[in-house]
Amino acid sequence: MPSQSYGRICLVVAFCLVVLLYVLKFQHDSYHEEVFTFTKQYFRSSNALADGIDNGTLGFQKIFVINAPWRTDRKDSISLAASYSGVTLDWIDGIEAESIREKAYPPGYHREISDGNRGSWRAHMNALRAIIQQNLTTALILEDDADWDFRIRSQLSDFSHGARRLPDLVTQSGLHSRKPSNPSLEKLSQAELAKHSSISYSSIPRSISKEDPYGRDWNVLWLGHCGAHLPPPSPNKPNRIVIANDETVPEPQYLKSMPRADLDQIGSVYPPHTRIIHQANQTVCTIAYAVTQSGARRLLYEFGIREFNKGYDFALSDYCSGLTKGATKETMPLCITVQPPIFSHHFPLKMTSDITGHGAGYVAVVETRYVRWSVRMNLERLVKGEEGVVEQWPDTKPEP
Repeated sequence: MPSQSYGRICLVVAFCLVVLLYVLKFQHDSYHEEVFTFTKQYFRSSNALADGIDNGTLGFQKIFVINAPWRTDRKDSISLAASYSGVTLDWIDGIEAESIREKAYPPGYHREISDGNRGSWRAHMNALRAIIQQNLTTALILEDDADWDFRIRSQLSDFSHGARRLPDLVTQSGLHSRKPSNPSLEKLSQAELAKHSSISYSSIPRSISKEDPYGRDWNVLWLGHCGAHLPPPSPNKPNRIVIANDETVPEPQYLKSMPRADLDQIGSVYPPHTRIIHQANQTVCTIAYAVTQSGARRLLYEFGIREFNKGYDFALSDYCSGLTKGATKETMPLCITVQPPIFSHHFPLKMTSDITGHGAGYVAVVETRYVRWSVRMNLERLVKGEEGVVEQWPDTKPEP
């Protein structure tokens, strides 16, 4: 028979193992609680909860990400960012142009378009087709290098109210534009015209449907881009919505799509930390855009069946600006955008594009333009469970 001392030793060892397992579990739970408490502090907001944007698809029925199967680096990065944002993603495979049969192209000049742009076009058509086949009322389409702010839900909560109000403003502004112009307005500066062409976000009614937070009186919500023009001034009937003192907007000297690009116009005609919601006008880059069911059907017909003559982002820009073949004011779609954009390109250490070159103004630097508290720029901190957030575009400190 084993001695009493041996039995005590076994009990002590067992007790120590239980204590060790408890300590390890406590540390593991504490670590994850710290990480998720940190992210929820910014991702969850009372406004977003009330507006129906607090779910895993940001108030849309689904979020699709276009990702080429060979770009596992991008899929890993956006998947990790989404996991810390409480966002659920569905995937649309990127396409190689060589796999598209000649007879599958719509009428147009597709042979003059680069392989990367032709593959991108087909992937976007497949995303639109998925939205139609699944009969989704709304869906958000992201490219796999998209980045966003920790406060994305708060930003989209504000935007959703504007998306519901802007269609009426655009209609009224369009009706008024047919009337004779007022000569006295020609003397106003660009900043004064911008002010008179805008209404304050604070004047918008806050009633909203949780099931339909963005409404559906639009075709496209262009939420992520690399440049857009303001619509023509409409001082008698405003056609823009101004969100003033938005702390998620960088100062004007940072408002540019690339390090050496020109500064965006909004920084010179609106006060610092201003975000503008307006009808899309010469917008480029399809980083992030949402469509309604009817919007998806119109786009798939326009570019999947009727005509394909240029890169998809430029084609969508023409479509939203009423510049496509046979477009009229009566048939012109309503595309709503926001400046600065809510989603933006993330430029990692090894930045390579499968679509086209970087263009003028590009400098090899790790950053995300327009996004102050970038999720992707803080991934290492999130993974390590470190507190706080590194800001990309801090405000200039006033001189003493």
